[in-house]
Amino acid sequence: MQSQNSQQIHTQNTLFNAAGEGFWGFAMAFHNMNSVIPMFLAQMGASAFILGLIPGGFILLVALPQLLSANLFHQSPHIKWLNIGLHFAMAPIAFLIGLAFYYFEFVGQTGIMIYLILWVIWSLGVGFLVPVWADFLASVTVAGRRGRFFGITFTVNAILGMVGGYVLKEVLSMDSLSFPSNFGVAFLIMTLAILAGNTFFIFMRVIHPPPLKQEQVDRWWKRLKTIYTQDRNFRNYIFSRALAAATMMPLAFYGVDLQSRFDLPLSSAGTFTFFLVVGQAIFNIVFGYIGDIYGRKMAISGFFIGHLLAGLTAILATEPWMAYLAFVFVGMGFGAGQSSFMVFVYEFAGELGDRKLYYAALDTAVAPFIVVYISVAGLLVEAFGTIPLYALSLSFVVAGLLVFIYKVEAPTTS
Repeated sequence: MQSQNSQQIHTQNTLFNAAGEGFWGFAMAFHNMNSVIPMFLAQMGASAFILGLIPGGFILLVALPQLLSANLFHQSPHIKWLNIGLHFAMAPIAFLIGLAFYYFEFVGQTGIMIYLILWVIWSLGVGFLVPVWADFLASVTVAGRRGRFFGITFTVNAILGMVGGYVLKEVLSMDSLSFPSNFGVAFLIMTLAILAGNTFFIFMRVIHPPPLKQEQVDRWWKRLKTIYTQDRNFRNYIFSRALAAATMMPLAFYGVDLQSRFDLPLSSAGTFTFFLVVGQAIFNIVFGYIGDIYGRKMAISGFFIGHLLAGLTAILATEPWMAYLAFVFVGMGFGAGQSSFMVFVYEFAGELGDRKLYYAALDTAVAPFIVVYISVAGLLVEAFGTIPLYALSLSFVVAGLLVFIYKVEAPTTS
């Protein structure tokens, strides 16, 4: 009876989470770090170095506060309300971004600086949220159905992201809105969607709260050291993900490069986002089910393959439709990762383990590699162009895939 009740709550949570994440998917179409923001900054005259910082820099900044967040909330029983509160805290930041470019209309170097300051605050806020959010999703799901939970959730996220990409294209095409007010309107729409999406999390119910130990626990750095030194399989996984983080290098340049190569309008930022989330919509659900049925390793392999195909397509693109196809493949990589990355970390930690700390341990260990990648990306593009950057990224991704296939074993769940 208890198992049946848990299954029912899991199903209800899936619906509410899909609705909430759907609105977040719609919102993030207006602030996509891989298509919209690089083109937005390029329009204001940002250098290739700054453009190269955006996707990878976002991941890096997200990683920075995760250990603090994981340690701060390690013993908190209020995982649901922490998650809701931190989600709502993101809305004022989004509003300030919209206000800066719709009302104040900052442009040029001032606009770039204002955006980057708010971007840093936004990214750190996401990083503070991520360990709590990851633990919350583990607490509201049944272990054997998590792949499908994430697959369904992020498919709805991507479908509404497609809608958001279309709306963004229309907003950027409006003659009554000039640059940067058109982007400011987009960011304000993002704010409203965030507020709407957060309300659905209120109705979700915790199935099994995070385990709380009453005895004195080791300090967080001792627990972190134990994870790094004693879990060899997890170290191998970290190394494969560190190599694969080279996918950050070309992401900021796909849109800018392909728009310039085929002389596409600025509104193509919305079109690229549309096709990116088409790929996410399809492959979230595909790899979610593959992960549950055939194993998480097979699903995560789709992350590597998607980014490999994206890079190859960008190198070979000779027609506009190939530019759109490249973003579909980027979406494939994201879809495979979204449906399985978090669940894979849950499996390393175990049902009674410290999921927050494992998640933070992964992102923190990968962060130094991202620093190198994003530092090199812009300089490489300025000196040699985008094609050598794409080729270099592909070589790292292939190496990461080989490490993942041959050195990482699927963790035993307990």
